Amino acid sequence: MSIGLVLEGGGMRGAYTSGVLDVFLDEEIFFPKVYGVSAGACNALNYLSRQKGRNHQIFSKYATDDRYVSVKNLQEKGSLFDFDFLFGELSHELIPFDYQTFYHSSMELFVGATDLMSGMEIYYPKESLDESFTAVKASSSLPFLSQIVKLDGKFLLDGGIAAPIPLERSIFDGNQFHVVVLTRDYSYRKDLKPDFSPAMLRTVYGQYPGMVSAMMVRAETYNSELQVIRRQEQAGKVLAIRPSRPIDISRYEKDPQKLESIYQLGVQDAKKKLPQIWDLMKK
Repeated sequence: MSIGLVLEGGGMRGAYTSGVLDVFLDEEIFFPKVYGVSAGACNALNYLSRQKGRNHQIFSKYATDDRYVSVKNLQEKGSLFDFDFLFGELSHELIPFDYQTFYHSSMELFVGATDLMSGMEIYYPKESLDESFTAVKASSSLPFLSQIVKLDGKFLLDGGIAAPIPLERSIFDGNQFHVVVLTRDYSYRKDLKPDFSPAMLRTVYGQYPGMVSAMMVRAETYNSELQVIRRQEQAGKVLAIRPSRPIDISRYEKDPQKLESIYQLGVQDAKKKLPQIWDLMKK
């Protein structure tokens, strides 16, 4: 039996996922296949490298650092998040990432990004990731707030555009059950009003018609994926871990205390789900 672990994005709401995954590491709960987009993909890196607390340490120490996330980065480097810092100095010197454990992990990882030409999701397996984690940068690169990432001849942005919750890929890969970690509470539905006007999208991304189309239906895509999750929960195929209360921050939150509270919520919610997870692992 194969179980897929599916990790939603959400920017700094990913502090919640950090708490959930740290509980998994404490309990030595590991899944054969992991699927992540955006912040979910970033959290997955530390999960596969088995570095409990690393992401917690990062946002605790560096959330207020302009090199992490700031308008200054956007003005100077074209991206709200400084990925050169996050996957460079931070990962190699300040809070070193364990590349050896990551690449030798028995768990498979699939990082989702959006192909701008087609508007469809594309997944990069762990084996294809370079030490700069270019695919993860692409997966985390927000439209209008990040530079387009070019990789293997494709132009890429945020995986959350085409597949914000990559459950369907886990299903497609033949996993029989799925643990889905969400960063929105049960009541949340995305507002159907587009985030950006068609005119603005065409002005900035007009040469990528697939991207424009995907952005125009982004809310519908997200809400549809929530419906799939609920149906799969009712069928006993999905165990969802979602915030037990609304997370009321922006995806760019810099307040360490707020992020700490969200992290602890993830810890608490994950611990409550442990009996169900262990039952699922025994199937």
